[in-house]
Amino acid sequence: MKAIVYGSKSCVWCDRVSHMLEDCEVEIEKLDITESDNMEMMREAAGEKARTVPQVVIDGKYIGGFGETERFLRKEKLLYAEEGHPLGI
Repeated sequence: MKAIVYGSKSCVWCDRVSHMLEDCEVEIEKLDITESDNMEMMREAAGEKARTVPQVVIDGKYIGGFGETERFLRKEKLLYAEEGHPLGI
């Protein structure tokens, strides 16, 4: 799996979602929305109403923010709520 994480350098939730994806062995590409055309690319992927970060796209499919990404990973059985998981959740 490959994910694109749209975010900013000062976004704590962007860091958290990136770490969660990496812990689930998902390859990530981080795009800072304050640089070049990344904001427009985020809006193309997430829709014009997307105003917050992080916004995550996995394998070309728009997933959403942190909560939606966490639910997606659980549904795909990549993230488990059990003791011993790298995230401890």
